[in-house]
This record gives sequence, structure tokens and C-alpha cells, in this order.
Amino acid sequence: MEKITKTILGNDDYEVTMTIWEPDGEPKGIIQIFHGMVEHIDRYDDFARYLNSKGYIVAGDDHRGHGRTAKKEFLGLVPFGHTYFDTIDDEKIITAFLKEKYGDLPVIIFAHSYGSFLGQGYIQQNSGEIDGCILSGSAMMNGPEVAIAKSVSSMQYKLCGRDKPANLIKNLTFGQYEKPFKKEKRVNAWLNRDAKECEKYNNDPFCNYTMSIAFYKNFFDGLSKIYDGERLQAIRKDLPIYILSGDRDPVGKMGKLVTKLYDMYKDVGIEDVRIKLYELARHEIINELNKEEVYDDVVAWADGVVEAENNK
Repeated sequence: MEKITKTILGNDDYEVTMTIWEPDGEPKGIIQIFHGMVEHIDRYDDFARYLNSKGYIVAGDDHRGHGRTAKKEFLGLVPFGHTYFDTIDDEKIITAFLKEKYGDLPVIIFAHSYGSFLGQGYIQQNSGEIDGCILSGSAMMNGPEVAIAKSVSSMQYKLCGRDKPANLIKNLTFGQYEKPFKKEKRVNAWLNRDAKECEKYNNDPFCNYTMSIAFYKNFFDGLSKIYDGERLQAIRKDLPIYILSGDRDPVGKMGKLVTKLYDMYKDVGIEDVRIKLYELARHEIINELNKEEVYDDVVAWADGVVEAENNK
């Protein structure tokens, strides 16, 4: 196995840092990871190495405002443009780069949390470029909370500017996620049941900071658009989609909004949509106590996608 760090020019020639994990032997497919908010792609190292052992090339970037792309002094900040849609365009460029580098291998997106909302937008624009999409820790986010958050972030943008940390918005979102698990008296207990994994996150210099007002303004603007009927109809109907979540994940309202997402894709005519809710698991299912089960499920589903593509 080889682990490679690479800088690539994303949308508008913005420099994006990515990691590629190459397996030993002949690869059978590519899994492109979209990481979550306030984290970075190297947190997926264990997962990527497992996927390598099953024959998959794995690749992912640190999104704008995150990790090595932002560097420590610019964490949470977005220099220009519309972060949400620009990041989707970065991912399209990375997909094209991977296909050019590795040839005609099936490409599957694994998109987690904030990355899963990027993934929801990505497949509306680029479903013809990939062979499958896994949405982890996701939800159908079109309720009144999004409209309120969009208004608050727009107001704060006008009053406070783009670069100030969005502490109010963070408290309205991440702060609410903590409430069901307050008795445990652990910081970020909502992420997963494994206290050691939570501590790793809490102590990681590229995690557990506050995104800027401009970042949230763009994010909620993106969410307000991606459930438009025309955008949803643009997804090719034969794209396999697999939705995975913990049934104690507050982002998906303990499964309620995850099921709504599944129903939405079925209603717009996507032919192969599957869903799995893991009992008692929380938000970061690939770091959960039952992560081996999640790993196995991801590979089993991905193998099915690869087999179907190879039989065409």
C-alpha cells in the first residue's frame, strides 16, 4: 500500500490538498471520499487502508476551509466564491483526475456528514461521471431550521463580515446535537460512542474549531437549493445510492430525516436506493463501536456496484 499527498488545482485554480491510498496489486475500483465539516481527510486513514485491502484505490481532499488546504491559520475561512458549490466543482475535478490517472475503473463516492450534503449536490450535477454514491451521516435537510439558519447567517454576514467565527450558528447546530447525550459529560459525545475516538477528534488541531460566517452562509444557501425538483430530476435514475446512518445520529433526527432522504430519492424515480440504520450508533459510523460491520457493508455494496459495471 502506498499513501500519496498531492496538491491539485480545483475550481478557479484554487489549490486543494488531497490524499490517495493505493492498494497492493491490481485495483478493482476507486472510492472518492468527501469528508465532513470541521475535520479532514486523513481521519479516514484506517477506513482507507481497509478499503485498500479489499482492492480499492481511495482518494479524498481537504475541502476549502479545512485541513491542509486551509492550513492552520486559515481554518474555517473561505477566501472567495460560493464555498458549497465551489467545493462540489473541486470534487468533479478530482473525479476527472482519478479517472485519467487510473483508467476505466468504477468510481464510487463515499460522502459523510457535510460531505454527504456536498454529495447530494454533486450527484445532481455529475451523476453520469460516477458509478455509485454512499451517503453517510446524512439527512433530508429542507425543514424550517434551514430557512432560519440561512436568515441568521445572512444577517450576521451583513453585520459582522465574512471571516468572524460563526459561534451563534454553531451553537444552534452542533450545540443542539449534544443535548441527547449530556449525561455522558463528554465533549462531542454525539459523534460516536467510542470515547477514545471522540478524544482524538477533540485533540486534533485540524478539528473542533468554528467555521466562519461566510462558510455557513454559503452552506445554508446550498441546502436551500438542492431539494429543488429540477435539480433532483437531473440525477440519472440508474445511479445506485446507499444511505447509511446511526439510528442515534442527531443530524438525521435519530433516523427520521434519513428515512425522508431515502423516500425522496425513491419518489424522484431512482431505481436502486438502499438504506441501513445501525442500532444505537451515532454520527460517525466509520469510527463507531461497530465500525467493522460498517466497513464490511460498504465493501459488500461497492463490490456489487463494481460487478454490475463490469458485466455491462
